[in-house]
Amino acid sequence: MAKRLVIIWTIVSAVAVTSCGAVANASCPKVGFTVVEPHATSETRPLRVGGNQTIFVRRESITTTSDISEIKLAGADDGDADDARILIKFTPVADQRLHDATTNHSGMRIAFLFDDEVLNNVVWQGSYGTYTGGQR
Repeated sequence: MAKRLVIIWTIVSAVAVTSCGAVANASCPKVGFTVVEPHATSETRPLRVGGNQTIFVRRESITTTSDISEIKLAGADDGDADDARILIKFTPVADQRLHDATTNHSGMRIAFLFDDEVLNNVVWQGSYGTYTGGQR
């Protein structure tokens, strides 16, 4: 949990610095959502998860660091001090890309990456897409 909070704070700090906004900078972390494929292809790259598993993520991300327009770290709704939520708002174009990538794609795996570290890796369920206006 402590490692994730450090990563979250790094993301929040990087986005707060104007050089990490719309203008990409080599020191900015690369964060965003990408599709996970079931096997390697020329359009994927391998990433290690949990030390002993490899997943294959698309080289082209759905969203990137430069697509983030706002990010907040919030406490849990249930009052649990150990839980935290990341609230991310994307530019309208990126928000729509993420919504389109998930709509009617039940069973698709999607990952949220911090540079080459997989922070979240889930199977999308349902015909609906992500909500527009922000992710958490």
